[in-house]
Amino acid sequence: MATPINKVAFGGERLVLPRHGAAAVPWCRWMTCLVVLLLVALGGPSAAVRAAPAVADWPLARLSFQPSMAAGFRDTNGKLVAGTEVMHLVPYKGRLYASTSLWMENDPAVPKACQVLVLDSPQGPWRVDHQFTRNNLRYGSLKAVTFTTDAQGKPIAPATLLLAAPDVFRGPVQVYCRDDQNGEWSASELGTVTKYATTRSIGSHRDTVTRIDRIFAGNDKLGVIGGYYAPAEPGHIRWEKSAELATPAGERVMSFCECNGMVYCATSRHIYQRRDGPAPDWKEVYFCPKETSPSGIRGLSAVPNPAGSGQVLWFAALSKARRLDPADGFKETIELDIPAYLTRELGMRVTYALAAYNELLPFTVPGTAEPFWVFGFECCYPARVVNADPQLKTRAQKKENPPAYFAPNARYCIRHAAGANITFAVAEVTDARQPLLVSTRVIAVSPFVEDHGKALYFGGFDCNSVPAHNTAWIYRAELTPENKPTGNANGVSGK
Repeated sequence: MATPINKVAFGGERLVLPRHGAAAVPWCRWMTCLVVLLLVALGGPSAAVRAAPAVADWPLARLSFQPSMAAGFRDTNGKLVAGTEVMHLVPYKGRLYASTSLWMENDPAVPKACQVLVLDSPQGPWRVDHQFTRNNLRYGSLKAVTFTTDAQGKPIAPATLLLAAPDVFRGPVQVYCRDDQNGEWSASELGTVTKYATTRSIGSHRDTVTRIDRIFAGNDKLGVIGGYYAPAEPGHIRWEKSAELATPAGERVMSFCECNGMVYCATSRHIYQRRDGPAPDWKEVYFCPKETSPSGIRGLSAVPNPAGSGQVLWFAALSKARRLDPADGFKETIELDIPAYLTRELGMRVTYALAAYNELLPFTVPGTAEPFWVFGFECCYPARVVNADPQLKTRAQKKENPPAYFAPNARYCIRHAAGANITFAVAEVTDARQPLLVSTRVIAVSPFVEDHGKALYFGGFDCNSVPAHNTAWIYRAELTPENKPTGNANGVSGK
């Protein structure tokens, strides 16, 4: 891998200062660097901008990994834990929940029916919390939602629900709610479909006009359906009879997020902003015509505005990390060309990256105020790169149609913001056994009190239309002492 580098921001430009052991630099360039640093010290344009810590000092680049779950075993109740992919990891009321997929499962003896798994403690075993049917191949959504107002917008005692929305081949499209008293799951219904449908996202938002805590379910066939808390009804949600927003043809509803008090929805190629009120509507604010539905706009999140106050929208599309500024006419900024960055840092050609499957996870190390964000991804190599490396060729996931070679690794990106200086690093889930991991789909902070916020869980695998069996995985990661880094991470400043 390439040597990590330090970046110093100055007037919108970034000077690259080689670390120890780097190649010699002409004297004139060193003099330029010294002059710039002197100007900054004397109060130049970037004197007020806090410099990012060196990549080697980033705590998320120094994680110690241990296997937590590998599909293909029976839990303490004798139930088979099966799965080709882990789709979500959700902390909820002191436990960690996971959702699975059976997409591309090639063993006919394994029921192609997704599951909700649960972990009760860091040292405990994963177990099946709910088993769905063969009508439910994989998970679209698993999300915890809290309601603090009722259907009239009046305050209520906070009610937090764990909601699950599996895909369906046909029939009722349902959202399940967990009963924390008896562990049962009850369903509310969004509508009915006659062919395969996915509720890819669930979001929540307090309507700024009606003051009602709203919930949204985004289904590719039914559209964006709104609802509200209804504790007396099955599933504790009452859904509207018609969609607030129709899903564009051939697209999926990928995610929801709140930004500056407004709620946004991303589909495969569009981003919409909701106008609140008794008769709400949605306005298109962004369109990515070259994006495709299998990939789509991913990870829609709100992050602090690097250029000023308020928040901006962050997301990944067409293998790039991007942001939109609602206060500046939704001006787009590309923060990182992910394949170009990976090509430089990994030392081999990367042609494609699918990033931020579900969200951009914020993380602050306990006891510090240093803000980081983290997201997983998968990437592709061209055939000539794979054929030139016998070890890589043995492990790479080969897809026949269209042909592609997916990296066998589970990597993730770390994002750091210091004023307008956006910096990235790449790191990897490490396992000496070198199992085929392919991608990091989801990352969650440990909900267990004994971890004190210093542990994370990573989950993933992506079948990419390649037959698979028991490939779903989860790893536990702990922060390591500052003087004992366990792996390498490379950094680059955003562009």
